[in-house]
Amino acid sequence: MSLRIQCPACQRQFTVNEDLRGRTVECGSCEKQFVVDEESIVNERDRYFPGDIKKPGLAHYGVAPAPSESANQVDFATAMYSQTASAADVIPPAPGRTIAGVAGMGVLLLYLIVVVFGWMGQGFFGEMETPKRILLSGFVVAIGLLLIFSGGARRQKQTILGGIAVAVAALGLSVFMPAGDPIVRTTASFRLGPVEKSGEDPASGRMSEGEARIAMTYAPIERAIDVYGLESVWALWAPKMGQHFRYQIQRYLQRKTGAPARPAFYPREQGGLVVIEGVSIKMPELISLVERFANVEEVYEDLRVVKIEVKGENLVEPSSELEAKLNNRASESFIVLNRKELEHIDIDRVKDAAQRLSTVEPTRFRSEIAARFVELLDEDSDTDFRSTICKAIMVWSSPGDGAEKAVVLLVSDLLASEESVSKSMIEFLVDRRSAGLVPLLKQLWIQAPLNWEGEVIAMGSEMESVIVPSIDSSNRACQRSALLILRRVGTEASLPLLQRSLESSDRDSDVVLLLERAIEAIESRRGEPAEAPEPEVQSLVPPETVPVPGTEPLEADGEEEQREPESIPPNN
Repeated sequence: MSLRIQCPACQRQFTVNEDLRGRTVECGSCEKQFVVDEESIVNERDRYFPGDIKKPGLAHYGVAPAPSESANQVDFATAMYSQTASAADVIPPAPGRTIAGVAGMGVLLLYLIVVVFGWMGQGFFGEMETPKRILLSGFVVAIGLLLIFSGGARRQKQTILGGIAVAVAALGLSVFMPAGDPIVRTTASFRLGPVEKSGEDPASGRMSEGEARIAMTYAPIERAIDVYGLESVWALWAPKMGQHFRYQIQRYLQRKTGAPARPAFYPREQGGLVVIEGVSIKMPELISLVERFANVEEVYEDLRVVKIEVKGENLVEPSSELEAKLNNRASESFIVLNRKELEHIDIDRVKDAAQRLSTVEPTRFRSEIAARFVELLDEDSDTDFRSTICKAIMVWSSPGDGAEKAVVLLVSDLLASEESVSKSMIEFLVDRRSAGLVPLLKQLWIQAPLNWEGEVIAMGSEMESVIVPSIDSSNRACQRSALLILRRVGTEASLPLLQRSLESSDRDSDVVLLLERAIEAIESRRGEPAEAPEPEVQSLVPPETVPVPGTEPLEADGEEEQREPESIPPNN
């Protein structure tokens, strides 16, 4: 029979044999020695009552009060449980949803900042037309809200409500923003702070120099004058101007004034200040350039400042309807509209107009458009641009209108400055057989024989005298090209030099074959008569023949058929 004993030290219970009753044992847990007696033996029974089990560890639980004793009543809060709980309320959101929500809120906040700056008259957004602005705002708001909702419509309610508030604010600013002119904002534009008094004299309407210095913030002009000198600096002050027009104006001013660097631009409220540095242009020339895109309001010559009002209709991009008319060659207004495009300050639009005009037959304004093309040769130094202009000149220019002289001078300047010359310029001069072309073409041919060989051949025997000396040239490219050209256009004048070169050449050289072919081609053309021009109107009555003295005229046989005169074979 076994007994259930309990260590009085660690309260650990063990089952031992009844033979150990009254004997001393050692606890296997805490090594406490105790006697197996009634105190250590655990009585086992079916039920226990409070107080039956005596354990030191149960003392801190206390004793329940008796029913007769009074106790303070305690009110416990009742827990409320949701009947529609789902896994989305417990499981954390995926990283992709979190990123989508943050991105959506960021898009809306960034767009709201852009709209606010547009409301204050800064940036391109304030100059956009109202329907386009509302359409853009609706698209951005829809994208932002879509990202926010995809980030978790149930868990991030505060974020969704914040996104909706930002979206409503952006849409509201877009709708109620003053429309105004896209070039000049209206006076209803939003401004911070009190309204300053105008510096203009009510009687004359002119702002004094001192007031103008303050209004335009004259410091950038003073810095430029300190560096380049007073006579080398000009500034254009536009109190109201679309910011996106400044790039066209800067490029145009640099191109026309010859400034070493692009003019600097300084924003000034609704307009800006353009400072041109390092130029020697005079005031009348500058005003004539500015009148292409603006109206001159005031000239402060002592300050080196010209106050202007930008004409936005000359700078805005063409509409889709205008683009269609500019490209419709069958339209009656095709030539008129493209002629107007030639006056634009944007060099790319001028180039496109010249390219379109070079594809049609000149029927209207031929002399005016040809003169404008000649002026445009000096508009830009880009080779591709000049090539396009020369192709248009070939179509619109007439002999004697001065276009040949202008192109010859331009080619001379380009060669003197060692700049590239477009083929269309030389093709135009070759087509017109312009005076002064031979030395220019010779210089180009010596620099690159293979590139200009076709143009030299097109000039014919006029180039023979300048090509012949290259037969004995040490430049093998020039020598070969000269022999090929003489084979096509050489005359008897070149034969002696070709034969002497053949006798002195090494028989194993490949140049000998070129010399022999050139001599053979010239000799084959020696006996051929020159090509006779065809008469404009052929006479129906055969000319009378004058009899030779001492001979009798022969009578023609009536039955012999009258032969037509043989045509002269063309010159090969």
